[in-house]
Amino acid sequence: MTAMTFPRLTAAGLAACLAAGLVHQNYAALRSRAGHAGFERRRLRCGSGNIVDYHVRPGREGGPTLVCEAGLMNTSSAWLLVADHLDPSISVLLYDRAGYRGSLRRCPEDYSLSESVNDLAEVIADGVAGTGPCVLTGHSLGGYLAHRAAAALPGRVHGLLLVDPTHPRELLHSRRQREGSRGINLTMKLGPWSAVFGAGLLVDKKGLFSFAEGSPHYRKLRLEGSAPSTWRAARREWDYSYAFMLDGGRPLDRLDIPVSVVAAESTMRDTPEHKDLYEEYVASGTGGRIVTVPGSDHLSVTGGVEHAPYTAGLIEEAVAEAAGAAAEEAAVRAAARTADRTGGTRRHSGRKEAA
Repeated sequence: MTAMTFPRLTAAGLAACLAAGLVHQNYAALRSRAGHAGFERRRLRCGSGNIVDYHVRPGREGGPTLVCEAGLMNTSSAWLLVADHLDPSISVLLYDRAGYRGSLRRCPEDYSLSESVNDLAEVIADGVAGTGPCVLTGHSLGGYLAHRAAAALPGRVHGLLLVDPTHPRELLHSRRQREGSRGINLTMKLGPWSAVFGAGLLVDKKGLFSFAEGSPHYRKLRLEGSAPSTWRAARREWDYSYAFMLDGGRPLDRLDIPVSVVAAESTMRDTPEHKDLYEEYVASGTGGRIVTVPGSDHLSVTGGVEHAPYTAGLIEEAVAEAAGAAAEEAAVRAAARTADRTGGTRRHSGRKEAA
């Protein structure tokens, strides 16, 4: 091998690696726009200007609807395994925030969490049909967004189940969380550029998606994690959320519905301070509880084949409770209307007799 051969071989090897990475990046971006089997894909232009995709799997007519909000750097695909284990009588609506998968961000203003909250509220108004109860569930950052969306839709949302949710004060409340967030911040700064140049091909070399091994949706999750659009959307949300949480966030809204929390075992074990924050979520509603999923971590609680069925069962319980409460409320309203009509008839008859 001559002195000139080695540099040429090195350059050729690097070029081949870059080409393979770019091919993978384009393939991942294309596949991340596909629909979900068994779901009807719909598109909505929101008041923010964003063009949002959501996916509906109809259940029993007049029955309850579950709306699922994904976490940071997650898409509607993150809920597919849980949806596989839900009672088919429950209508399921999966949603992609602007920038993820096929949803397009067209809002002319700088990003804020309110943008995502308002988009979700419009998706619920557009996609939840009928008179059946509506229950929201959200994972991680999606849990906080779902909580705020429920506050923006009084009377329309009948229950809220938050899965290992982000809390706006968690970085101030937990030193461990604050220290860990610095590493996430660095990853989010470098990730979008790395993905553009094809580094998504290596995204799982450190077992980033090991939580989903054995899942029928494993490949889809990996490809979406490689797509540059996923990284760009996550970077935009992270930049705002990081500063928001370092500043102390804002107080939780008060809700007139039950609020329950599903906690990952690793979260409760490694950051016990989170229990206080989860109790604050429960206290923000009219009831609810905290349930820990044994053996789970922050991602496997929804995406792990061992833990997703357990989480799905807890969601079904929350939906059933919300449906029961909604039925009782409807019965009370019907009785009140009947009493009003009866009272009005009696008053009218009394006036005629007096005449």
